Amino acid sequence: MGPHARRHPRQARRPGLTRADGAVRGGGRETGRGGPRGRGPRPRVGERGDDSGGPRRRDEGDGLLAVGRRPTVAVGRRAAVTGRIARHEGLRIPVGDETVAATRYEPVDEPGPSPALLNYVPYPQQDSITYGGYDPLNRYLAARGYEVIAADMVGTGGSTGFIDEPFTRREGEEPAAIVDWLADRPWTTGKVGMFGKSYGGITALDAAAQRPDALEAIVPIHTPFEGVRNAYTYGGLFELLTIGMDWLTLMQALDAKPPSDPSGDPASLDAWLERLGQLDDRDPWLFQFLDAGPDGEYWADKAIPVERIDVPVLAVDGWRDPYTEDTLRYVDRIDAPTRVLLGPWRHRMPHRGRESAVDFRRQVADWFDRFLRDADTGVLDHPPYRVWTEREGGGTRAGVWRGLDAWPTLGDGGADRMAFALTPDGLAADGADVPDGADVLDWDDEFDGSTATAREFSEAAAFACEPDPTVGLASVDPYGAATAPPLTNDDDARTLAFDTDPLDRPVELTGTGEVELRIESPVPDPTVVVRLVDVDPAGRGRTVAHGAVRGAFRDGLDSRDPLPTDEETDLAVALEPTSHLFEAGHRIRLAVGTALFPEVAAIPGPDGPSLGEPITVRSSPAAPSRLRFPGRRHAAADPAFADAIRMAGPDEERISARAERATGSTEWETSRTHVSDGVRAVKSSEQRVDLPHGAFAAESTHEATVDGGDPASIDARNHHRMTVENDLGTFLVDATSRISPSECRVRTTVAHEGTTLYEGEWTR
Repeated sequence: MGPHARRHPRQARRPGLTRADGAVRGGGRETGRGGPRGRGPRPRVGERGDDSGGPRRRDEGDGLLAVGRRPTVAVGRRAAVTGRIARHEGLRIPVGDETVAATRYEPVDEPGPSPALLNYVPYPQQDSITYGGYDPLNRYLAARGYEVIAADMVGTGGSTGFIDEPFTRREGEEPAAIVDWLADRPWTTGKVGMFGKSYGGITALDAAAQRPDALEAIVPIHTPFEGVRNAYTYGGLFELLTIGMDWLTLMQALDAKPPSDPSGDPASLDAWLERLGQLDDRDPWLFQFLDAGPDGEYWADKAIPVERIDVPVLAVDGWRDPYTEDTLRYVDRIDAPTRVLLGPWRHRMPHRGRESAVDFRRQVADWFDRFLRDADTGVLDHPPYRVWTEREGGGTRAGVWRGLDAWPTLGDGGADRMAFALTPDGLAADGADVPDGADVLDWDDEFDGSTATAREFSEAAAFACEPDPTVGLASVDPYGAATAPPLTNDDDARTLAFDTDPLDRPVELTGTGEVELRIESPVPDPTVVVRLVDVDPAGRGRTVAHGAVRGAFRDGLDSRDPLPTDEETDLAVALEPTSHLFEAGHRIRLAVGTALFPEVAAIPGPDGPSLGEPITVRSSPAAPSRLRFPGRRHAAADPAFADAIRMAGPDEERISARAERATGSTEWETSRTHVSDGVRAVKSSEQRVDLPHGAFAAESTHEATVDGGDPASIDARNHHRMTVENDLGTFLVDATSRISPSECRVRTTVAHEGTTLYEGEWTR
């Protein structure tokens, strides 16, 4: 995408929030990524105001108190004792030249010092972490006798500093320094663990790769370890919905969010004021990600060297999370005790899972008890991989927990494999290149009619795949939304769909599969999307796994190689890891298309993918296009699994699994127009956290549209609003963005009591 133009953000001049020249002014000078930062004078707090309208403290009556007029507080004070847990807010931790803001959960009934657990994230510990979704886990671990530290990453929340680019190695160096600091506190035993979901898992992995002496074990949850896969998870395609629309707009708002408790942590106010003054010194992260593409030098320092990790790791992920493949890959590289837990979850904590909620908090505590207390909790007696096998079509509570010694892949010489060729009549079992003795593919007369023997595949076939940019609307299952699993039938009808006959016996997929295609494309960089679907006897389809790739990145993100046009070329599309049982009477469907809207997007540009052209899929007995996965055919219609294990439900006796002060909801709405055959997807959410020192609320709307006949018409518009109520009044943060082939725009405003404090806008 081309160079961008930046409109200079404008600022209301007011005595309550000033630089030395009288205003915190956005915009700065024109500068691209990596240019000089030129911070200029540090924003300073205004003096006590008069009738000119500076920010007011609500408890000051008619007297005005400028933003920075600090109440007298004890930093790190004990704010509240609830049951056996004391919450200390305003903790300040030195990290190099910066200072990290944190909250400490103290187990007050523990005699003597306790081991410490660190959660280091860019999400504010003054509200959403310590009173929102993480609070039940933090309090549970504290009730189990741990000092739990929720810390704002340097450059976020109440911490000082500024983040130019995310996912750099400093995000491991900083928590490693905090680990050492915690080990020296008189209230700890000197042993420290780390845990966290998503970004919290990234910092845990990165800190472990730094090898601080006091770090004993980690628990990363739903975690990628390569920065590029935070943006280009699927074969070089931009992850539009989860990253471009949702997460990047959230981070844009958090960049400008004021502290929720400036009285309890006065230093957090100064950190926020300085951050506002620096927002214009860098490109928005959205622009950084799009500029870099999937193979830019930007990502070179953003991959965690996980092979350096030498502490025990409990790795957690889910079938409907984007990063399950990442989890399996980093576990395979770690030379230390590991255990893996894989469930049916989205990007959500396992004790809050929709299909199967488990006693995850107890498992985390048991893991740390083993390695920070030397307690015999039996965690290493668990199978190396504990996985949920979906049943009855998936997306329901039907399933079974199982223990595996290894994760099956197609590269395993001894793994059972299934293979199905794409034929004019659908999917036919294909026995080519299967391992010796793998009788699961020896479909004989005993199973006549169970797919293999019912197909005749004697001639080469060519299948034209016409582009339809609306495909995906009926298949995407966004995390956070409490919706029923989507039915894929409308998407299936708009793609090349290959079915088996109804199965006589169940067929199991457990492992990481792939689709091998022989394609011919008139363009050098087509988008290819495959979806594996379970079709029940009533004809309803539900997604089992999917995969996508840009043709130019068919050999990996580090190898851009445009396809030779109008020539038959091999292209493999990896499927997401999963474990699923296709029941007797169900059919296996493979759908091949060119879109997965709005989950991923082919954003055009000088280095972007080609749009709007059909591809041809070819298959013949000698060189079939085919679906392959680790799996087996079960003899019994209702198989019993010898490796089944028991998994307890959430333990809520100690601490409720739900945040007591937080409420919220997420909605997912889709529609199709009849005139343009276009589609619209809207994800909206709201959250409110009632705080002892005020309130925090967030509302977001993310809308994506595309017309059926025009892949380049894709348009994503996002709005995230945060409201912070504290003793200084009411602050509003509005973050908006637009992502389209013709324009990308980012806009942020901050207002206090109706008066604009900051406004910045960037366009390209």
